[in-house]
Amino acid sequence: MLISVRATAAYNLLPEQTFLLLMVEPPLVGPAHRVQQERLLTTPTPFHELGTDVYGNPQRRIIAPRGPFSFEFTATIETAPNTALCDDAVEHPLQEIPAESLVYTLPSRYCQSDLLARMARGEFGQLPSGGGRVRTIADWVRQHVEYHYGTTDAKTSAFDTATERVGVCRDFAHLVIAFCRALGIPARYASCYVAGLEPPDFHSVAQVYLSGAWHNVDATTEAVRPTLIPIAVGRDAADVAMMTLWGIGKVREQTVEVRKISG
Repeated sequence: MLISVRATAAYNLLPEQTFLLLMVEPPLVGPAHRVQQERLLTTPTPFHELGTDVYGNPQRRIIAPRGPFSFEFTATIETAPNTALCDDAVEHPLQEIPAESLVYTLPSRYCQSDLLARMARGEFGQLPSGGGRVRTIADWVRQHVEYHYGTTDAKTSAFDTATERVGVCRDFAHLVIAFCRALGIPARYASCYVAGLEPPDFHSVAQVYLSGAWHNVDATTEAVRPTLIPIAVGRDAADVAMMTLWGIGKVREQTVEVRKISG
């Protein structure tokens, strides 16, 4: 199917110059998508460079002058339908997990799997290993955490979500990741473009490494979202933020539009 994407944001930057990272451009080719065309427009900047981060994600490095800064990203993307995680997907022994995936079994800033290990073992430790156990974890998070805008912020961690039992997609993904890591299952965070999301926004899901591949796990819905186009992946939300500023900036507006064109 073909998907149309448009993402915009506008800021007021206070320092004379601000170094920032922008991560709104998905990889040109992914396991289930291919970018047919894309365009990024920004207000004038003295420095503007596209590279990759340590995880291989496209990352735009920008130096922007004081005052208004804005961007508009548009793309047409061909993508295969998103599929559900199979119950029989296999968990790997730790010694067989590749180094680039093994790092995702360790605690991180927002996914304190060490602090949630006892809870994870108590709730899920006796279940048969594999995709079915991960699906049970996602079901548990959806049933025990209330989805509510405005109740959490950029400081909220998986441990906070397990305690307060309220959050948004970011918090749902962090908690799934923390529980999986506590059980030795590699799990990472993915920012995504999703068609049909209401209200439209950037979306976050967990990804787990089972049967030699990464699989999407979205605890915010019982259904399978028809499209999930990963923008960037990392240990948690700190690695894949849409915008990271080395300075002071205030958001004036932000929009995301994702719609199905055909297929």
